[in-house]
Amino acid sequence: MPRKKIIQMILGLALVLAFSVKSFFVKNPILTGSTMGASYSVTFKGYLTRNAIYTLSRQIEAELMEINRQMSTWDPESEISHFNRSEGSDPFPTSASFAAVVRRALELSKTTGGAFDPTLQPLLNLWGFGSEGEERKVPSDADIARIKSSTGWDQIWIDSSGALRKATPDVQLALGAIAKGYGVDALSQLLDEAGYTDWFVEIGGEVVVRGTNPDDVPWRIGIQYPTSNPMMNRLQGIVNLTEGAVATSGDYRNYLLQDDTLYSHILDPRSGRAVLSDTASVTVVAPLCMDADGMSTALFVMGATEGLAWVETLPEVEALFLIRSADGEISEKFSSGFEATTRYVSEPSTDN
Repeated sequence: MPRKKIIQMILGLALVLAFSVKSFFVKNPILTGSTMGASYSVTFKGYLTRNAIYTLSRQIEAELMEINRQMSTWDPESEISHFNRSEGSDPFPTSASFAAVVRRALELSKTTGGAFDPTLQPLLNLWGFGSEGEERKVPSDADIARIKSSTGWDQIWIDSSGALRKATPDVQLALGAIAKGYGVDALSQLLDEAGYTDWFVEIGGEVVVRGTNPDDVPWRIGIQYPTSNPMMNRLQGIVNLTEGAVATSGDYRNYLLQDDTLYSHILDPRSGRAVLSDTASVTVVAPLCMDADGMSTALFVMGATEGLAWVETLPEVEALFLIRSADGEISEKFSSGFEATTRYVSEPSTDN
């Protein structure tokens, strides 16, 4: 065979091999889907094989489906829904992860003096924010007092066997303020155990990151400018992290507007009412997303003065309050280590 022909064959085989290798790997893949009434995304730095991506997709979907099966009040057959319908104080066996989330929720309730409370399902329904709620409207004082009597974090506990117990049949759980964070942590554990080192996991705005992004710099997490205008896509600032969790609670996405007053979906467990304050949003950075998620809700209820004082007592936790003035201007209040920990960059004029 002529030498020229041999060279052409070798080059052709090299091109075929290069194309095959390229098609076998995906650079910086992003896996997306829906869960817990929100979207999720998992972003990787580097190359993953298509087989690895397929395996991860199935594992992620299975993990999130199981969390929903346990903790979604929107699924009438979930564990939490069965618990909410149960009567009496007999032990209610649950999955270990469900019990762990409830246990952490009760710990947060105790340490925040009741600013966080996982037993608000009846009140959320009353306001129209819960899975069994009807019209969104401001309830009467009498209705709030009546329903509030069946709430209270101290009316539920976990016994030595890991089973849930409740003081009265009317007590019901709602884990929406902590379950998404737990879901992010569960996916993070999955990726850690699989040996991945550079990734970004997000469910409904709650985030955990490891390592660096595809540009070999810390992952950039945007903090939304707090506005109820769905047409305005604007950032208040950007957090830069190589490890840790970020969660935000605010009044601008899920709310009730009545008589020109915006009532947040975040209820103050102590009063049974929607939080009405100058706090527009709270962002928390912590090692675990479950903690950041629950703490951001509690801090929104507590407000900046009480909340920042509490954060200063917590190791490895930082917070950013966005405060709305009477004329609608937004200002920032930080815990002492927030800016240094997150390399925060304020971008109040960024509009898209």
